[in-house]
Amino acid sequence: MNTFARRALTLAALFVIAGCSAGSTQSGTPATLAGSGAVRGAGFVHRGVPFLPFSRANAVARNAIHAAYSTKKSLVFEADQDQAAVNVYQTKALPKNPAPIASIDVSAGCPYGLVADKSGTIYVADNCGGNDVEEFPKGSTTLKTTITDGISNPLGLAMDESGTLYVSNYPGAITEYAAGTTSPSKTVTGGGLDDPFGLAVDKSGNLYIADFGAEAVFELPAGGSSVTNLNLQGMEEPIGLAFDAKTGYLWETDGGGDKINVYDLASSTSPIETISGNEFPYAISAENAGKPKGEVVVSDIETHDVYAFKPGQYTPYATLTNGVSLPTGLLVTKP
Repeated sequence: MNTFARRALTLAALFVIAGCSAGSTQSGTPATLAGSGAVRGAGFVHRGVPFLPFSRANAVARNAIHAAYSTKKSLVFEADQDQAAVNVYQTKALPKNPAPIASIDVSAGCPYGLVADKSGTIYVADNCGGNDVEEFPKGSTTLKTTITDGISNPLGLAMDESGTLYVSNYPGAITEYAAGTTSPSKTVTGGGLDDPFGLAVDKSGNLYIADFGAEAVFELPAGGSSVTNLNLQGMEEPIGLAFDAKTGYLWETDGGGDKINVYDLASSTSPIETISGNEFPYAISAENAGKPKGEVVVSDIETHDVYAFKPGQYTPYATLTNGVSLPTGLLVTKP
């Protein structure tokens, strides 16, 4: 599908599907919704974010474990909209395409952005009728706290060193929550923000925002209240962002371009590397603590895979498919 067609479908879906409205609950899988005539065409349907593909039955059954999971090793958390859950994998086992060691059920069933705080608490953006951010304690699959104040169709999450939580909301707002709070301390709008999605924080506490509607990446300086368009080149519909801790480079998943761009923000607005051959790269995360430091994981929601990259490398060393169905969010971390 060309960029124009994708964009048209995205915009149409934002206003047609009831599940995108705050407080409404959407039932059925993407496939059944498409069959009902919600939004159809070229195998895509929207459920609160740009052009999600039709669901498919995963060839490998999900390992539905809801007990405590070990946090002594690096883990990959995969938010799976098709399963209304977050699957947990051991990072070191990725080359073996392992089954998940645990599964966290998400209340309303549309998990997207993921982030963890210093205590190991996992935060999940739930974009369906729940319209909230859900908190799960370290190693636990049981919901502890729900944030609803200031939340409207949450998509991306990020957290800085002070524990400030950032949430991208549709349409066009970033809400900030001081550590341990459930009410926003600040709401950022304007400056060109249109459809903010993926978020990433650098070592200095600056927030970077992928905006698929504006086809741009914005920067919100640490402590700031207004965003600046970085005018990065080579992107069509940026969805996810992550900083590779080893190099400091910014990775961007580009839905419109079916590619992954890597930027050295200190030297150029053009990508220093473009990883092509993807079907629909979507979620992305980079490990910033523990070992292997700088590990990058990327999902492809058309091929239903998760790819893992070693620090500073641009060819995946592992492909995860076991238990993966519709990977809309990723987090790689040692909780």
